[in-house]
Amino acid sequence: MVSMKVIRMHLLGVTAMILLTGCWNRIEINDIAIVTAIGLDLAEGEKLRLSLQVAVPSKLGSTGGSGGGTGGKSTIVISETGETVSEAYRNIQGKLSRRIFFSQSRVLLIGEELAKKGVHHIIDFHTRYAEPRINSFIMFTKGKASKIINNMPKFESVSAEEMKELAKMNVGLKIYVRDFLNMLLTDGMEPFAPQYTLESLEVNAKNKSGKIQAVDGIAVFKKDKLIGWMDEVETRGLLWLRNEIKTGVITIKIPEEDGGGNISMEIVRADTNIVPILKHGEIKMTVNVISELSVIENDSKLKLYETRVIEEIQKNIENEIRDKIQIVVDIAQKEYQSDILGFGQSVYKKYPKEWNTNYKKNWEQEFAQVKVTINSKAFVRRIGLIK
Repeated sequence: MVSMKVIRMHLLGVTAMILLTGCWNRIEINDIAIVTAIGLDLAEGEKLRLSLQVAVPSKLGSTGGSGGGTGGKSTIVISETGETVSEAYRNIQGKLSRRIFFSQSRVLLIGEELAKKGVHHIIDFHTRYAEPRINSFIMFTKGKASKIINNMPKFESVSAEEMKELAKMNVGLKIYVRDFLNMLLTDGMEPFAPQYTLESLEVNAKNKSGKIQAVDGIAVFKKDKLIGWMDEVETRGLLWLRNEIKTGVITIKIPEEDGGGNISMEIVRADTNIVPILKHGEIKMTVNVISELSVIENDSKLKLYETRVIEEIQKNIENEIRDKIQIVVDIAQKEYQSDILGFGQSVYKKYPKEWNTNYKKNWEQEFAQVKVTINSKAFVRRIGLIK
């Protein structure tokens, strides 16, 4: 994870940049409020509530303890409402003695109620206004965004740093604002982004106050409106389909008649290829998945050095991957009718003429009817030294 040394270096960089702009219009570090995260929610009267997590430089000491080593919170949250993002921003600026400085913000978090009404104007502000970064991570939450960014961090002095580092860990989807904008503007592709939540530090913990931030599924969109959610299992299927599996563990349960137990394997390499096939005026999709794995744990009685055993394990892995992808395809086509799978974009790349003349205008209806064949092939490359 990013240490507080890195955060301090960022702040020093900001200071140097400001001081090098010349004496006549120099802005001191003490004259700015450095935003580390942006939260947006729906407020009363159909207004928008903007919450800014602002760093307290004097509290950004060591990481020893919650909120920094110097005691007290390392950030504060300031919020205001407005008809638009820019109006809410100006309302916040009107009650601050420091100039709001967006350039260090790396997280844009949006609440469910607002996302259901549409987020085009939010992305519009984030890309038009000069300071917010389009390489910020965009995330959505079922609750209030303000609650998430108000949460006290457990491993970093700034909760936005925990959010950013979780997004970079490759345990779920990693979507930047620029990626979300591209999905909005791309034919044959609907947007999606990580779901963020607060979870208990311990399993079945009675103490509900000990919460930690977590990536827990995805938000599904149709155009710029949130229409539903997918859980962690379904998210893994989407990662497989989109060729974004970087790491992970697959566990195969061994039947009791074969001795019972489990075998866990680490994903070494995964490659997915989506092939559209146009025949007799009908589009079909073929998804080819190849994966390589290594055994990292075996509490079964199976002899992994036997070819027959490895072949059976590979077949089980292939079925599991195929099932995960099929679940996501079914949900996207039948429940949401939203092409977050990018099938339409694949059709456009292979058959641009046919896409523009026959499929572009009616892709929402066509997508729901596309027949999908999933071919999964798995190879267990290493079984370890213990026989």
